[in-house]
Amino acid sequence: MFRKPMSRRRFLHGMAATGLGALGAQVLAACAAPAPNTTEAPGATDSTSAPAAAAVTLRVQAAAGGGAQMATEFAKRYQEDTGIQVVIEETIYGEIETKTQTGFISGTLQDVVYGHHRWLFINYLKGIYLELDDLWASDPLPDFEDIYPSVLEGNAFEGKNFSIPVHVHPGGNIAVNYNKTMLEEKGLPEPQPGWTFDDWTELARSAADPEAGIFGLGFEGMNSFHYYSNTSRSFGAPDSRDGWVMDEEGTRLTYYTPLHGQIAAWYLDLLESKVAPRQADYIEGNANNIFLAGKSATYASNAGVVANNVRLIEDKFELGVILLPVGPEGRQGTCYSGNQFMINSASKYPEEAYGLLKYYSSIDAGVYQVVTGIRMPNGHKSAWTHPDVNKVSTIYGICDSILSAGIEPFPMPKNTRFTEANDIFRNEIDLIWEGEVSWEEHAPVIQEKVQAVLDLDRPT
Repeated sequence: MFRKPMSRRRFLHGMAATGLGALGAQVLAACAAPAPNTTEAPGATDSTSAPAAAAVTLRVQAAAGGGAQMATEFAKRYQEDTGIQVVIEETIYGEIETKTQTGFISGTLQDVVYGHHRWLFINYLKGIYLELDDLWASDPLPDFEDIYPSVLEGNAFEGKNFSIPVHVHPGGNIAVNYNKTMLEEKGLPEPQPGWTFDDWTELARSAADPEAGIFGLGFEGMNSFHYYSNTSRSFGAPDSRDGWVMDEEGTRLTYYTPLHGQIAAWYLDLLESKVAPRQADYIEGNANNIFLAGKSATYASNAGVVANNVRLIEDKFELGVILLPVGPEGRQGTCYSGNQFMINSASKYPEEAYGLLKYYSSIDAGVYQVVTGIRMPNGHKSAWTHPDVNKVSTIYGICDSILSAGIEPFPMPKNTRFTEANDIFRNEIDLIWEGEVSWEEHAPVIQEKVQAVLDLDRPT
């Protein structure tokens, strides 16, 4: 049986009282004492004097490109309200995991750092992130009660809290984009809420036209732990974890089972019949580009991709969106993943950094990220259900129901060695999906190779 999602009361009760690698740095407006403000911004205090603030400069690690947009805007607001100077240092997303670790060792890591579940917990064990429980107990995040409990729980490690949610994904394949125009032209019905994988399969087969290069469905990912899990968790009984790829404790891989064999048989049949694309069919190496080109009837992605697709498709065809269907026994698969901001445990200015995190965690920041094109809200229910956010795409309001019910956690090994284990899983399962080996012969190999990593000790 599943654990019940952690309540906010239980969550609060459980609290305790390299180099820079930046592509560039943007120094925000010069430090100055703020003008009187009738509206107090989240995290702003009256106790910070201009002379004291002038001595503080916070450095923020942010993902290069669009990922730095919210960080820059709300750092500017924080600086204007407090007089504390903030410098945004952009880092290539794919380099953040390594540069966070090397920067901490060399003493050059920023005060506020960016992360993802993939490396969140291993970096905490290495002492890189400051625990926030005491700060939360005395000075909670703004609108704390509005944050989804399963998001808070999903970011915690063994009861310890050290991050704020910045971008939240209820699942890597949680949103099914569909080409309304294509379905109408083919005389096919649009998918409806509560649809099943059987319904999706039937629709995809009816819409596909292999000779014309038209596919019926595609996935943003069916190889990494968290993307595959979003789909596989839809299978099995609603009160079971048979579709999980790893046990609840994160000590044992559970891929070599009959149920995962059934999932593989289903997906391989779609791949081999050209209802779903293989990598050779991708456009510029991207499965989503097939959908954008009007050559796939449906495409499963994270919620943020939907909003980006709305922008890219323009008037080429009409886009619809619906939740990933439920499995044969009515199970809705979810899998939490996301991005976070943390405080460097070696920062000279932890309290000032925490003040900035309060701005980054606000409802306003969650709304801003979507309406300005960054695409994903943070952990606030009020951001996911905000009218301006749902003008961008209705998928956000649709996802509120599963976020409120409680999304299932990221598939994290107990020893936190996600990157090591996931790299093996991705490389090996792709051999199956590309038709180079059969599931029957290669699933035991995947089981053995990944389990060897899960059996390693935790890093210290």
